[in-house]
Amino acid sequence: MKIFVSIVLGITALALGGCLMTSPERPYTRPVDLSVPPAAIQTSTLGPEDHFAADPWRSALAGHSFQAQDKRQVPPFPPEGILKLTVEQAVLSALGRNRSLAVEQFNPVISGTFVETERAVFDPVVFAQGRIENDRNRFLGENTNRFFSIDGSGSFVRTGIVRRFPTGTDVSLDLALTGRDSDILPYSDEARAGLNLTQALLRDAGVAVNLAGIRQAEAAALASAYDLRGFAENLVAVVENAYWQYALAVRQVEIFQESLELAERQLNDIRTRIELGQLAETEETVADAELALRRQQLIDAYSAREQARLNLLRLVNPPSAEGWDKQITLSEDTVVPEVSLGSALEHEALAIKLRPDLNEARLQARRGELETVQTVNGLLPRLDLFINLGKTGYARSFGKSLSDLDGPGYDLAVGLDVELPVGNRAADALDRRVRASYRQALQSVENLKQLVSLDVRNALLEVDRSLQQINASASRRILQEEVLRAETVRFGVGTTTALDVARIQRDLLESRINEIGAIVNYRQALINLYLLDGTLLLRRGIQGPGAEEVVL
Repeated sequence: MKIFVSIVLGITALALGGCLMTSPERPYTRPVDLSVPPAAIQTSTLGPEDHFAADPWRSALAGHSFQAQDKRQVPPFPPEGILKLTVEQAVLSALGRNRSLAVEQFNPVISGTFVETERAVFDPVVFAQGRIENDRNRFLGENTNRFFSIDGSGSFVRTGIVRRFPTGTDVSLDLALTGRDSDILPYSDEARAGLNLTQALLRDAGVAVNLAGIRQAEAAALASAYDLRGFAENLVAVVENAYWQYALAVRQVEIFQESLELAERQLNDIRTRIELGQLAETEETVADAELALRRQQLIDAYSAREQARLNLLRLVNPPSAEGWDKQITLSEDTVVPEVSLGSALEHEALAIKLRPDLNEARLQARRGELETVQTVNGLLPRLDLFINLGKTGYARSFGKSLSDLDGPGYDLAVGLDVELPVGNRAADALDRRVRASYRQALQSVENLKQLVSLDVRNALLEVDRSLQQINASASRRILQEEVLRAETVRFGVGTTTALDVARIQRDLLESRINEIGAIVNYRQALINLYLLDGTLLLRRGIQGPGAEEVVL
């Protein structure tokens, strides 16, 4: 006995010691010496090549991708040189290469695995077990008043298959072989083939409650697809806005360059007139200051253009050997597009049907409805009907015991299992909580519908405002050109100063910037409207998951 206890204690100590000594491998780190110049980056962070073409997950992600309805592919971009880009090319390239979208596309794949996990509950399971036993029992003899030992051995093998059905039925088929031998009993074998059936009559009974987990997982997976669509729509909107923001930045640089050249010509003209004695020397100071201001504005415009270019490159992510130094020229002009819009009610109706966030909210409510099915089931007492039927064969060997299964030996058991929690307060509280959450989800859907309607109407107002601003800014620019022309004539005859001319030039410069900005704002207002009514991808001819309306 002492030896046995020592062995058990030794094994336990070894196991505990091994657990305490085991630790995860620490990540490898090394110090950074700032005095040593860093090595060049081997792989550009802007995709020097098309990494997604060889992605091993590409087939799994194919069902969650967005592409043109007519199967247009992203046009090949030149690996070097200037990138000439259209809006359509920018959108298709972002949908095919943007890394943020590539990250988000894994979410529906991950959510879909939970559906298979829930379905696996009803998969058949094959099981097998076996053991060999040896024992020695000691008994006290009644006549001799002395202990004697009886040695015995046994074996057990059992195999079978079990499956749960959506009706709440558990069925198993098994075959068991048992052998026993001892000093006082002859060796004998027993074979039993059994059929066991358990049917839930109250709790866990019926297809609805047993399939609720699968339906919830399917709703969650579909909600993930709508969430992905919302991300894709926002990405397209961001790409188009970045495209036009870069177009605005390019045009602003051109305007500031023209303004700088005008200021330089004006300064040279003033210096000439000062030399001729037509103007006072103080006028040169004003012209110098105006020229310095124009240079400042041009520096800021260059910086804004570079920031817009880098932002657009990051979104489009074209394969390029030049990386972040890739230069972009745009094929679209900043002109007013001809658009025919519907009424507020039409755009509102489209948003109620197509907005991904609204459809996702409906699916969340659907999951809450399915959860109430499960909680109502939890209020029921457990009442299970079981039927166990077996045929048994006896012999002195396993083979002969199997042959004896058609003999007279059998067993049959029929009965009920009842379980009734007293009060059942936990299940009742859970049911009330889930029902309240479901009603809350329904109210959230109605609230979101109202907010969607408000968003669409505000977006329509912004489209109308920005369109009117185009005409107003163009009129102002034309008038400012006339004012500058008149002021320049007055300066030529000496009835005004260079400071007055500079002020008028600044006003004209501002009006030119505002006119281009108004056109870009109008385009961005249209993008925002299509984003808010859920039609941006459809209007751009892009197909993908989450395009259908969810109906509760």
